[in-house]
Amino acid sequence: MKTIFIKITILLFSFFIFSCTDDNDSNLIDPLDGYSKLTEGYALGASANVEVWGQKNFFMGYNKLIVVLYDSLNPKVKITDAHIHFHPLMTMNMNGMTVQHAAPVENPDETAVNDVFPGAVAFVMPTAMDGSWKLGVSVHNHKYNKEGDAEFTITVDNPATSVMSVFTALAPDNNKLVLSILEPSRPKVGINDIEFTLHRKATMMDWPADDSYTIEITPEMPSMGHGSPNNVNPVCTGNGHYKGKVNFTMTGEWRVNVLVKKDGQAISQNLFFNITF
Repeated sequence: MKTIFIKITILLFSFFIFSCTDDNDSNLIDPLDGYSKLTEGYALGASANVEVWGQKNFFMGYNKLIVVLYDSLNPKVKITDAHIHFHPLMTMNMNGMTVQHAAPVENPDETAVNDVFPGAVAFVMPTAMDGSWKLGVSVHNHKYNKEGDAEFTITVDNPATSVMSVFTALAPDNNKLVLSILEPSRPKVGINDIEFTLHRKATMMDWPADDSYTIEITPEMPSMGHGSPNNVNPVCTGNGHYKGKVNFTMTGEWRVNVLVKKDGQAISQNLFFNITF
């Protein structure tokens, strides 16, 4: 009887320890792991301090961004109930005229994820001598039912390896399209997830996601003169995202050729992204 009691005690103790460990592990999730703070400032009128985090400095391409809000009246308290909207704006001087345009955005959901607000901005060109970027962040702070804006002057880098193509579709489509590659961010030998986003320029200030296209991929290794089998063309998963599979059979420099179609007709030419690992 004593032996049984001891065994039950040990089992209960072990269950308690593992349960506590699991709870602690879940509490240790850091949503900012791999991110660094790019800029911060106050959203005037919203009683909120705004921090913008990214995986690297702003660049031409699809930028995964995280917004962290703090109560300006109590700076150690996070705001987790808010509406947030991104407002990227490029101002350019073209032949003596001032021209402005925006860029595609994915605004964060109203409900925070692990106390932060993930979203994205796809900057369509880098900062240049004749053009500069500002990033506006509008905040509706539900805690106080207040609204305000923070505005940041930012530098958008031109990456050494392109991760975005801005092109005008061939007839009969003729839309100006923005194709960004998101994955694979850590390519490996074998089957990799591949993901694109596709946005359409409706106006200078409106760049909506577009789910009405199809995408075909053909990877090749130019230095070796071969491609790879078992690739899966990306399919639309909503909000302009297209996901598929790409197979890299060895390390080195790969070229992923991309063909964009509308209603079965090719409307792109010579599109590709280089991936080296």
